[in-house]
Amino acid sequence: MCGLIGVLAGYQSKRRLKDIEALADLFTAMLLLSEHRGPHATGVAWVKRDGSMRVAKEPLPARQFVQSGAYLDWLLGVDREITYLMGHTRWPSRGSARNNEENHPLSCAPPILLTHNGTVLDHIRHTARLHLPRTTQVDSELLARIAQRHLGPHGIDFGAMVGDLAPLDGSLSLALVATTCPDEVMLLKGNMPLEVRFQPRTRVLVYASETRILDRALAGEAGWETLPLAHGEGLVVNTHTWTLQRVPFTFYGLDTIAGASYTGAVMRKER
Repeated sequence: MCGLIGVLAGYQSKRRLKDIEALADLFTAMLLLSEHRGPHATGVAWVKRDGSMRVAKEPLPARQFVQSGAYLDWLLGVDREITYLMGHTRWPSRGSARNNEENHPLSCAPPILLTHNGTVLDHIRHTARLHLPRTTQVDSELLARIAQRHLGPHGIDFGAMVGDLAPLDGSLSLALVATTCPDEVMLLKGNMPLEVRFQPRTRVLVYASETRILDRALAGEAGWETLPLAHGEGLVVNTHTWTLQRVPFTFYGLDTIAGASYTGAVMRKER
């Protein structure tokens, strides 16, 4: 069990500095509320419109991490150019939390940043089958390498990527972005939880691994709408055009653990 959290900020030319500070405060609150899902390590990343990014992570529970110099220095980079704040609280299943390279967000498959909740079974065999490199012991690296494999000049080919997920067994929900295409963020809800809400007026989307994390972090603030995702459904968010594209997917673990296979046509939703 791990915790995924994130804040996506759609392009707005008039977004004020105090609005950015409020988003940073919201992100910190969600990180703290996710500590119980992974007290062994905490990590964050920001991505800006020009593709610049910064990762900070430590083998610490969230309550200690947010007081660390690493996190406070990271916060200094959160400004009007931010498109995405990505967070993770880790409960290790493969790889040691003491090895910070294996903590999330993973940046071992540049320019991919990825956070994962779950366990990929037999990941070494699948890495070899797909002829992918492997530099860590953490099973989540396979997912990052699959995304890297399908990265082109115009971003990730998400259709091809989810096709490579089909033979995988285990459990997953994940979030990822390629810093070469910083406007596109992909969220995949497999057989692990992932809850999403968005605020159309301000063009902000947030996600977390539990409804109660969002309930407490948003504290009844008006204007937030729930964006339900089914198990076996992905969401590609373009933060520049503020379009949301639903992408169905399946994998072996979804069939055997969640008990169903999810298919269907791609739907597009614009606001």
